[in-house]
Amino acid sequence: MQTGKSTVKDIFDGTRIFNVPIYQRAYSWEKEDNLRDFLSDIVNQHPERSYFLGSFLFHINGNRNEFTVIDIVDGQQRLTTFVIFINILIHELIQKSSSLVSVRTERIFVKDDDVFKLETSNEDGAFLHNIVLSQDKTEDITTNTLSQRLLLEAKDFFKEELKKFDLTILEKIYTTSTNADVLLYVVDEINSATQIFELLNDRGRKLTDLESIKSFLMYNAGLVSSNPDQIIKNIQIDFAEIYRLLEKYEINDRDVLRYHTIAFEGCPADYREKPKEFIKNKIFKLVSAGNSAINEIKDYSTRLKNSFRIYSQIQDERYERHELSQLFMIGRVAPFYPALMFVYKEQKDKFDSLLHLINQFTFRASLVRLKSNGESYLHTKLRNNEDVMALVKSFTSDNWWNINNRALEVIKYENYYEWLSKNSVRYILFSYENKMRKAKGFPLLGMKEYFTNIEREKLSIEHISAQRAKNVEYDDEFIEKFKHNIGNLVIDYAASNSSKGNKNTKDKLQDFNLAPLMSQNEIDETECDWSNVDSIKVFIRNRESKLKMFIKDQFQLNENT
Repeated sequence: MQTGKSTVKDIFDGTRIFNVPIYQRAYSWEKEDNLRDFLSDIVNQHPERSYFLGSFLFHINGNRNEFTVIDIVDGQQRLTTFVIFINILIHELIQKSSSLVSVRTERIFVKDDDVFKLETSNEDGAFLHNIVLSQDKTEDITTNTLSQRLLLEAKDFFKEELKKFDLTILEKIYTTSTNADVLLYVVDEINSATQIFELLNDRGRKLTDLESIKSFLMYNAGLVSSNPDQIIKNIQIDFAEIYRLLEKYEINDRDVLRYHTIAFEGCPADYREKPKEFIKNKIFKLVSAGNSAINEIKDYSTRLKNSFRIYSQIQDERYERHELSQLFMIGRVAPFYPALMFVYKEQKDKFDSLLHLINQFTFRASLVRLKSNGESYLHTKLRNNEDVMALVKSFTSDNWWNINNRALEVIKYENYYEWLSKNSVRYILFSYENKMRKAKGFPLLGMKEYFTNIEREKLSIEHISAQRAKNVEYDDEFIEKFKHNIGNLVIDYAASNSSKGNKNTKDKLQDFNLAPLMSQNEIDETECDWSNVDSIKVFIRNRESKLKMFIKDQFQLNENT
């Protein structure tokens, strides 16, 4: 195999095993964005023109028995897709008795006895071989990662689509795809591969920022070190862990790159949104000044890996750490990630205290729909290595943006259901439910209940006296001041909520009393004539007073704040 123009059938000559190295990202092609275009391009290719499958960068990485092992440095998504596609296509042609293929064809492209021609060094290897490249049905297959789901979707997509074509079209597809042109860059040393990879992807091929940083670090390690192989290997190991974390937690790598740059790199304001440019410029300046950049290259890779670890650890703890759960439920997490990650790493004993301060602020900010989260102030403190906790505390203690007074005004509202965000109302009612559960010694509800995907168990907002309750006449005052009042609202499960409909509250009391929610059980503790609008108003006012007092106590909001 040599650098230059080749064809698919030439690179799959039966003597090679293509390996996706551990430092590469897991499979990520999706049906609508990638697979349809892939198949459409092949199907619609003009018969007199060669189809171009793409450019590939291969690193010849030794031998295994009679096979040569080829690491795919660039092009692993496309080559993985091709192997899944050609496996389905060969079996469709065999079933239709095509003369173009045979069992030997499968041995060339997919599997020779017990040797697969494509393997991956990450945890998806067995899944790829045993499930995706097998001919078994996939209806009952459980996937453990996003990449496994996408691999399975690719198999199912090609199976479904290729069945639509007759033998003539399938043979045309086979000829087009196996005769497709490819442009190869083949190297014997990984150092050379990283240089070519960087140059290739600086010439218009779109990489994610994370992929670009990885290739930049490896490329520059080759430039500034006379013995770069070990350094490059360590960078690969760091990024291998990053990619596994991305896969496990379905992380947006661009976000975490940004959080890392703000929290730990001391970057100027101009680079907060440009982490790739920041590290590139930093290393370029070291090289231009004649200073050694090798330590920065090695250390940055490790620092970045540690930030992805920290972010992942925060995700793990959000269900168990009370204050962290509250922040996710309030819903303003992203602006505070740099500060959270910094304190988690440098002052972990103060992490809960920081969370408490953030929650005090974000609840107020959500109530009043405040647009600012104080990000620029936080980022400046982080850049200067100053006390972010004191700053967050001052947001409420010093009444920034007049936030305390504005929050107190919102609490006075009589129409919570329509004027506040639905999440703010749900969070208030959820928190009140937990206050009652705690007082009675019952287990608290947590994030799993708050964000459940089980349709029947999703939490909703129930009107105690229904919006169009039977056997009661609402007057104008009730509609304006009482119908959507916090005193007339209670947390409920979606299935239970829908079953109650517009029943009169008297007819719903048995459901409330039997409900697994304490805040529903207490409704019948106060005497009320649910057919009399004046009696209902008194009930709502009393409950409103109790809930508003709870809100002020819970978030330390009072007239003297």
